[in-house]
Amino acid sequence: MNKRDGFETLVDYLADFGIDIYIGVTGGGVVHYVKYLTPYEPNQIKPALFTISEYPAGFAPLGHYLATGKVGGAIATTGAATKLLACGLSDAKLHDIPSVYIFPISTRRYQEDSALQDTSIYGSNIIKQLEAEIEDVFLLDNPYTFAKYLEQAGKALLSRKPVVFLLDNEIMNLPMSEEPKIIKNKLHDSSIEIAIFVQLLKKKVKGRRVLLLVGEEGLHETDIRQLTTAVSIELAAATVWSMNGVNCVGSENPYGYGSISFGGNDKALNLWESMTEDDVVICVGVTPDEYTTNLQKFAAGDVFFITQTANAYGHIRGSFQHSALHKFHQINAPITKVLKTIITEGKREVYSTTASPLAPVELNTCVLEPPRAHYADMKIVYQHLHKWWQPGSLVISDVCLAYKDYQYVTQRPNDTITYFSFYRGSAMGGAYGVAVGAKLAQPDKRVYLFSGDGCFRLYGGSLNEAKNLGIVLFILDNHTYSIVAQGLPAILPSVHPEKYHDTLQQVDYGKIAEASGWLSYTVAPDLSNFEDILNELERYKKQSILVTIPVDPNQILGQNPRVRNL
Repeated sequence: MNKRDGFETLVDYLADFGIDIYIGVTGGGVVHYVKYLTPYEPNQIKPALFTISEYPAGFAPLGHYLATGKVGGAIATTGAATKLLACGLSDAKLHDIPSVYIFPISTRRYQEDSALQDTSIYGSNIIKQLEAEIEDVFLLDNPYTFAKYLEQAGKALLSRKPVVFLLDNEIMNLPMSEEPKIIKNKLHDSSIEIAIFVQLLKKKVKGRRVLLLVGEEGLHETDIRQLTTAVSIELAAATVWSMNGVNCVGSENPYGYGSISFGGNDKALNLWESMTEDDVVICVGVTPDEYTTNLQKFAAGDVFFITQTANAYGHIRGSFQHSALHKFHQINAPITKVLKTIITEGKREVYSTTASPLAPVELNTCVLEPPRAHYADMKIVYQHLHKWWQPGSLVISDVCLAYKDYQYVTQRPNDTITYFSFYRGSAMGGAYGVAVGAKLAQPDKRVYLFSGDGCFRLYGGSLNEAKNLGIVLFILDNHTYSIVAQGLPAILPSVHPEKYHDTLQQVDYGKIAEASGWLSYTVAPDLSNFEDILNELERYKKQSILVTIPVDPNQILGQNPRVRNL
């Protein structure tokens, strides 16, 4: 029996993790890998390559995970392509998304010969660059360590980590001496640890106010919305959530006060700022990043963290302890199992907390000004879409006004959709690649994308490849870098606006879309045709559509507490 070479073995090994579609571009040394892939076609069975430029390709595995909860893969050659693809790799790390990134490297024996796309220490030093950002970088340049490295990578993926494979083509073309074993996730029985954790929680919450902060980690957990609601009720705990934590909270949670910090609701922000040492905070699948806690440490006397991701982003030495001012408690165990135990224990014996008031119907107190003439009122747009989304839809916000304004205006979750933003890497335009990856992973899912006109500059040349995927792209057209523009009067109060450098040239995005094979519509400023456009969107399932919305850059909806840090 002929032994397979390293390329074929790697393709087959990753197929066992569900990677049957790669996104990226061929060229350079990567041609030896993609020769085992077929061109992408809908309903493809064998591992396939969907070709699209490297910047959106790097974010596609993130969309694959959002749509399916499974691992996705991206591929490119080295040189500048690596840097472009690695923008998505950064967000995979920052949001704990298991994903695979594949690059070729220059063979070692040429490292002193100024090879094209030199990846040695004398060139881009790409191995050290990647290792400086993520832990799981595997250089496949030895047939005797090949199987071991693939198995280590498998363990990393099961731990929700992105991995990088660097392919030495001369070695990968050889037969591999050993086949890698398929790694399966071994579940640790954490029942005893959970019981001890919940008993401590019961002791600590007695007679005290409890605040529940819900994050994004439980996104793919069964019944997470119902479980967080039940915990809120058992503990009479006022509940708030991070930007993406909205996917883990039920709309009918009677204690739901809204999202906090960036784009946070007024009632939620007031509640969060009222926290004292007398309180207890329970964090469910939360990373206390800047857009959630605004660089502030938890002021509660006791902080309980529930997570099942070991060494998640934000951990220091495997813990979130640095985020608490006072006493800190953490358990690494299945989130749903911990929540069910909290609920069961509450049914057995009441927790006797100091009950929080039920959340009011209206979670905002600020009066929102309407837009100027010739612009659409985005408050009405977001509210209407929030009710209109088809069940099962995926809605993605780019690094634009939407990812600040949508949650403020809509106030509460929509239980039938997933709404997500990869904000931690602050990568403008990356959400387009996320949408592409989601559609490739699950073609029948309705995928919608809010993106700014500034974001569009980073992917506008890659529309044609996605024309038949059925993506709906809402472009917020305000010819301004608005996130910056809205914050600068507070950050630079003495600087003249001409030095804000926040202006964009206007572009006819509809014509670009149509030239790329998309359909396009433009929303009237008075929204008179908005309903008709939505009806059109429901008609088309396979053709991608761009919808331009004229947005007033001066209409301020969601809040941006981050300006205080700048």
